[in-house]
Amino acid sequence: MDYPKHLSEKIREEVAVSYLKHELRKVFPSIKTEEIEMLMQNKSLAIPRDFWNGVHGIGMGLKLHIGFIYLLTAENINWTKKKVGIDSLFFGVDRENTKLADSRSVKIIKDFYQKNKELEIMAKQKFLANWMGGEQENDPIIIIDKTEGLAVYEGNNRVEKAMFDGIEEIEAFVGRYTTETKKPLNYWLPTSLIMDNLFFVYQAIDDNNEVLFEQQMVVLKDMIKNSESGKIEFSERALTKKEKYREKILTKIPTEVGI
Repeated sequence: MDYPKHLSEKIREEVAVSYLKHELRKVFPSIKTEEIEMLMQNKSLAIPRDFWNGVHGIGMGLKLHIGFIYLLTAENINWTKKKVGIDSLFFGVDRENTKLADSRSVKIIKDFYQKNKELEIMAKQKFLANWMGGEQENDPIIIIDKTEGLAVYEGNNRVEKAMFDGIEEIEAFVGRYTTETKKPLNYWLPTSLIMDNLFFVYQAIDDNNEVLFEQQMVVLKDMIKNSESGKIEFSERALTKKEKYREKILTKIPTEVGI
């Protein structure tokens, strides 16, 4: 199977493993970093299928990080690891302390607190009261280049801690689009997602519900057409061999998605 080469780039795998280390250590404090590395480098895993399906499964199962797998594996996003000035960052979500300054910009929030020292002291105390710390405190954050600038996708707490501590730079994995349009292209489409959609397609066929079948096929075709790996997973792993379903589905798929 000829999967797109960018799915095997080492930097993408490094971002994924770093992310998994961070999330799994929070849920399972006793787990060791080397155990996570051994898990993802296990020779029995089918690369890239099992690797990226595993990243997606853990990400969605633990934190509901919708879209992470698409950003990390998009062909038109280039990843690097570097030190980044926190003043150049935007928090990825609204937080209690960003609302005070009416902005997600770290610099604007810092400037706000420079003029409101009492509020800064209270905000820092409240933040630190819920700060977990631990080994994962020094893990690289994950940043995506969006329209407004460099947005924190994973690591908002670590950025806020750095802001309150007066730290100017933070270690980060930075994803930047190589295309003018900032929309992920040709990414890994999780096998489970295709299978889940097909499950409801099969139900529509069983119920002789042609309207529902047509609607679900529109969604499935749109998913697959923009992902080379999705086409492979659809045809070689997800689609049933039962002729009752297979023939009907394939009459809607081949010419439109290139399978």
